[in-house]
Amino acid sequence: MKKFVQFIAGAICPKCKAGDTIAINSEDNLIYCVKCDFTEKRPEEKELSDQKEINVINLDDFKSNRDKI
Repeated sequence: MKKFVQFIAGAICPKCKAGDTIAINSEDNLIYCVKCDFTEKRPEEKELSDQKEINVINLDDFKSNRDKI
């Protein structure tokens, strides 16, 4: 059975500084360099629920209310 490897285009290894040598193992989310012994656990995605809500305003409404003051 072949092992699936996904390379990250343009990535540079922080250890050996080689380009296009960083890959991700999809089975255990391990990031590694194929030229040297660099390995790193892939960061997990965080939920965005902790962030504050973004307020959206209509600029035309803002301008018309500003002119009334």
